[in-house]
Amino acid sequence: MEHAPSGTPAIHRPVETGPFDAGGGPHPPKERIVVVDAVRGLALFGILVVNAPLYFWPVQTLALGGIPAAGFVEDAANALVRFAFEGKFFTIFSLLFGVGVALQLSRGHRPRIVVRRLLLLALFGAVHISLFWWGDILLHYAILGFALVLTRHWTARRLVRAAFVLLAVPVVLQLGFVGLGSLAATSPEGASAFAEVTAESNAAMAAQEQQALSVYPGRDLVAAAARRWGDWGFATFGTLFSGMLPVVVAMFFLGAAAVRSGWLEAAAVDRWRWLLTWTLPAAIVANAVFAWGALSGAQYEFGTWSAALASIAFVVGAPSGALTIAAGAALALRGGGPVATALAAVGRLALTTYLAQSLVMTTLAYGYGFGLYGTVTHAQALGLAVALFAIQVPLAVLYARRFRFGPAEWLWRAGTYGRRPRRGLA
Repeated sequence: MEHAPSGTPAIHRPVETGPFDAGGGPHPPKERIVVVDAVRGLALFGILVVNAPLYFWPVQTLALGGIPAAGFVEDAANALVRFAFEGKFFTIFSLLFGVGVALQLSRGHRPRIVVRRLLLLALFGAVHISLFWWGDILLHYAILGFALVLTRHWTARRLVRAAFVLLAVPVVLQLGFVGLGSLAATSPEGASAFAEVTAESNAAMAAQEQQALSVYPGRDLVAAAARRWGDWGFATFGTLFSGMLPVVVAMFFLGAAAVRSGWLEAAAVDRWRWLLTWTLPAAIVANAVFAWGALSGAQYEFGTWSAALASIAFVVGAPSGALTIAAGAALALRGGGPVATALAAVGRLALTTYLAQSLVMTTLAYGYGFGLYGTVTHAQALGLAVALFAIQVPLAVLYARRFRFGPAEWLWRAGTYGRRPRRGLA
């Protein structure tokens, strides 16, 4: 890592940057913001912690009341993940994705190159779903990432305004659901019809849940792939109403705005402190309410005020928590050191790391591997996540010393520019 000028944090070294990988384009290397890599590496750990139990359970289980938990240890593990992790780290990654694309565009990349990268990312996502896991985020990022290309001429102020509008959308939807439920309750016929529709929906989800519990532990790879695509579609529909997808685009815009307003410069440290100070209280309160809603079951009571409160808390807690963690981590890691270096190595191999997590976890879960599907508890999943990431970090450090690109990043770059990268895997 190069030393920064006197009086400024050492947060840069010469390499290019991109939304997932080390390479942003075919031009000569430019300055890479190492603290961004380190925060991205930290985000990969948080994403793994949240995803860990989901590798072992159907998506419908989440909609029907969550993964079973019994006993203090299980409840504590569930509460920890809900309060400190869920919704925060994919949001950080979305923020950094917006940063990466904005940096590419600001450094002279033509929009068609960014579009090509997004299309190839969609291909990675499709393969990820087909072979590994229904919870893929890559295809979502690829599709939603076009918003960054379409808004590439927007000012930072306009991007921030659009982000707040997007964050308001799920709030309005949740209030609308409450209104629908309240309206139905005004008459016995309406209440009966609402209850009947809810029961039919729950019965359909329960049937799909049982199918998943039967298919994934088996050895029929074709049936498992078909089930994964069905589950991905189901999850995508759910994220529209939970607010996850609007939050993703909102964070894309905030990331792009950060680039255009100079928030990533070394001199912006005071801004990071300001951001941490102002987002921390909202993050604590909103995520406490969200965790309460998830653990008490209120989150799953469709059409009620308690469910709306839990969902609105997610919409507030996810971005505020993400900004709190991102700002705090940036301040802690900006001076470099072994922790920042190790996390930055993981961040440089983000796409490879993410896919490797799915490979390892689904091998543990599915019938062709260890067949643990439907049996792993919250605490066990948390332990597996910590153990896996503890292995990935030193491997990433060793790999990054020799290679510029991870295997997935190398393929992505080669496909984008139609030629073998000059520096990377031999």
